[in-house]
Amino acid sequence: MTDKSSKPETGGTNKTTQATHENHPFATELTEANIPHVAWEYLRHHGPGELVTKLGIVFDTFTVEELTATMPVETNTQVAGILHGGASAALAETLGSFAAALHIVDSGLQGKSPVGVDLNITHHRGGVSGRVRGVCTPAHLGRTTTSHDIKIYDENNKLVATARITNQLIDLR
Repeated sequence: MTDKSSKPETGGTNKTTQATHENHPFATELTEANIPHVAWEYLRHHGPGELVTKLGIVFDTFTVEELTATMPVETNTQVAGILHGGASAALAETLGSFAAALHIVDSGLQGKSPVGVDLNITHHRGGVSGRVRGVCTPAHLGRTTTSHDIKIYDENNKLVATARITNQLIDLR
């Protein structure tokens, strides 16, 4: 995998950005999860979270309007050999929480942090192989709460699960 942590975010050379990314305490984890540099400063103290790494979650799209990520089925199965429902729930909560964090940054609500207060997930079919893809879109973006809808698809674009997460935006201490 190419180390994206040393590349500037935009064209040209930006030595400050480059040095910041090279010295980031979670540069390896953020690069492996394909999290864009724009989010790195927000994640300076906690990184992407250990669960993102353990589940093999890799982000594809990272905008306020849509976050997408994939996760392998094979290393996240239950005893019947299909995708574990808890892994699907963790993917949904990860997407919704990162989306809420991106909303915080985008809306100038610095000093806030998203905390999941409600997660509802319905499993429609089992993921059996390859990677599943989660697509997260906003339902509500407020100053104190956010809600996001998440759809999880298999590699054949069949719906595996649907979820909704509500995050409370709390003040950091």
